[in-house]
Amino acid sequence: MNKNIKIKGSGLGIMPKLLIYFLVLSVTPLIVIGYVANKNLKKTSLQAFQRAKEMGIRNLGSAKEIGKTATENSVKALDDKSTEAIELRTVELADRIADFLYERDKDILIFSSLKPDPEKYLDVYLVSSKDITVHGTWPPEPEDKKPERLSWENIENKKSWRHRSPCPFKKISKPLYKEITFLDLRGQEKIKIANGKISYNLKDVSKKENTYCRAEDYFCHLSRLQKGEIYVSRVIGQYVKGWLYKTPEGIKVKPESAYAGKENPYGKKFEGIVRWAMPVFDGRGDKIGYITMALDHAHIMEFTDPVIPTEERFSDISDAGSGNYAFLWDDEDQCISHPRDFFICGYDPETGKKAPGWLAQDTFNEYKKSGLALEDFIRKLPSFRNFSLKKRGSIEQIKSGCISLDCRVLDTAPQCQGWHRGTEDGGSGSFLIFWSGLWKLTTYATVPYYTGGYGKSKRGFGYVTIGANVDEFHKIANITKANIEKSIVEQGTDIESSTNRARKLIEQSASSNLNLITIITLISALAVIGASIIISLDITTPLKRLTLGAVAMSKGSLNQSVEVKSRDEVGQLAKSFNEMAATVSDVDRMKSDFVTIASHELRTPIQAMLLGVSGLLEGYSGEIDEETREDLLLVKQGIERLISLVENLLDLSRIEAHKIELNISRTSVAEIINKAVEEISDLAKAQHHHITKNVHQDIPDIDVDKDRIIQVIINFLSNSIKFTPDGGSIIINAESRGKEVIFSVADNGYGIPLWAQENIFKKFFQADSIMSQKVGGTGLGLTITKAIIEEHGGSIRCESPVLEESFPDLPLGADRKGTIFVFRLPTHR
Repeated sequence: MNKNIKIKGSGLGIMPKLLIYFLVLSVTPLIVIGYVANKNLKKTSLQAFQRAKEMGIRNLGSAKEIGKTATENSVKALDDKSTEAIELRTVELADRIADFLYERDKDILIFSSLKPDPEKYLDVYLVSSKDITVHGTWPPEPEDKKPERLSWENIENKKSWRHRSPCPFKKISKPLYKEITFLDLRGQEKIKIANGKISYNLKDVSKKENTYCRAEDYFCHLSRLQKGEIYVSRVIGQYVKGWLYKTPEGIKVKPESAYAGKENPYGKKFEGIVRWAMPVFDGRGDKIGYITMALDHAHIMEFTDPVIPTEERFSDISDAGSGNYAFLWDDEDQCISHPRDFFICGYDPETGKKAPGWLAQDTFNEYKKSGLALEDFIRKLPSFRNFSLKKRGSIEQIKSGCISLDCRVLDTAPQCQGWHRGTEDGGSGSFLIFWSGLWKLTTYATVPYYTGGYGKSKRGFGYVTIGANVDEFHKIANITKANIEKSIVEQGTDIESSTNRARKLIEQSASSNLNLITIITLISALAVIGASIIISLDITTPLKRLTLGAVAMSKGSLNQSVEVKSRDEVGQLAKSFNEMAATVSDVDRMKSDFVTIASHELRTPIQAMLLGVSGLLEGYSGEIDEETREDLLLVKQGIERLISLVENLLDLSRIEAHKIELNISRTSVAEIINKAVEEISDLAKAQHHHITKNVHQDIPDIDVDKDRIIQVIINFLSNSIKFTPDGGSIIINAESRGKEVIFSVADNGYGIPLWAQENIFKKFFQADSIMSQKVGGTGLGLTITKAIIEEHGGSIRCESPVLEESFPDLPLGADRKGTIFVFRLPTHR
């Protein structure tokens, strides 16, 4: 169909038009604006300079005074040694914890070398104990008499004599392990030592509900342990709830909360374990089971709970409200030791699920809108969201008492990011932060323990942090700060007065400039808008018409023509388009005529050759020897391939000419698949391939050209057979979804490279030319297949490699990436 589109235009080119319009309408107003603005700004700048000079003289005097004050007090104010001492103490504490954990490695190695014997295990259990601190009454009872302190005796020691008596804290000996067990290879406990005796309450720990807090999954990791390898769990324990509330003096703890040192010395304490496990072998080297020992978590808390970063150094009862205490985090930034036990991450012993970490109120509001369970919502949160001191904790979680500290979701505490970032490389350090109304120095140091899964992180077992109230050792710095702030306030008043006077002058001048610039800008804007509309219409209107012609050509209507009157670039483009369209139309017609004529002319002699060769092979012209038979078979195969090529070319010619005819009828999907598999079965057997059919029973019959769809499936199966190594597997599926039937053909062949998947449906395209020459093919099959499916109103796509979870029954490997072709057909036309 011929389309004549008229395009009118002037003789000027697009570039001269643009230059004339924008030079006249844009540059001229800008020159006027620049001249006027420059004149006014010179006057304003002179006035501003004079005022700034006055301000500078005053600021200079102020800066001198501030500098003098800062210099005199800097040595006293910045007590770097105190900071360094606390950092060193943090590192030493982390090293002590690591040494203690490595001692447990030695214990498990000893256990694994022993022949499983409950009496031997009990002996080791009874001698494995360590002292822990027990706090006294709080508030403390008044002392009748203060203990005497050692004083200096030698005059040479007088100047800096410092002495501390041993800490008078009460300590008790407590077993290191809550239990020691020996398991068989199936997870059944055979020996258990608990509560200081041999226990006969033996359980199958391969079931999570039989483990501590119903939360341990250690048994599933044990089968992967080699001889000498050790498994170490995370801290597992029951979460204990706690409640906070604010007072004018700061944050307080409710009496019904979990244990919180001086804030609540009578609350329930957190009880947990860290489990070590190791395989046990007999004298012949055969694995016979696993030895496990559950370390009492109280021995880990003993390292941090008594620590205070003040002159007191240690205390038998912590005071979280003072800001001076130590605590411990694991390698995934979860709290595992804290003066407030309700901050320690734990589990619900009824369900075995982890208690969710404390969230900010706005994050908790997101959770309520999500409709998810809280644990699932937290799991989807990105680690370390934006922290802000302005955020407050979720009121609902505070009311429920579930406020454990998990740094990954604790977006109300900005120090979490500092600890996480500072321990990424396994190092240590400190930083200052304003928190809970106090300036705090917080230090951090990784625990260098790398056994088992902890070896995957540079943080090792986790990291120790110590919080110190800066006021305790930076009192002079605070005084200096107050003096500086007072001076700054006074100078600020003077600066503000001078600034106000200068600002008024500048505002008056700027107001005059603004009014003038606004008028000129409005005029320029209107002119530019008008010019833009004219230019846009002059350029875009003919281009849109050219685009319509190009779109029509892309849809197969190649006879397009645009009437040209203008001589500018658009006119030249339209003329070139007409010439291109005419050429493309002629070439397409000649190509279609050639393919159709050549295919028809070739079919008859090729069929005659096939009949002749077939007759020779069947002996109509007498007996032939084996060598001649082999040659004739090769000739026959070549003729058959040539016939296939001719048929494909004829199909392609009909498709491109939109003359393909479909004989639509109501057809069973199972019948189509069975017929296709039957016709291809001999070829599959010849290469030892196995074809599996999965046809859902509830698939309705579909309105299709039965022979054409069989042709489609045969083509997919044929490709799978040819491009799959011998002994391959091919799966053909069919299922119904809505008003569509979805077919898929998957194999475990070589697969198709990603770059080739976009071109695989193009004519004569072959992703692997060497393999294609080996197995044969013209590169037209998938093109024809795609056209048949689209003619039925369907769609097709290709995927490679095949995902194992999508086809678990399809054996895949290094050279078997697999390919899947999926096509959809509507149930009704």
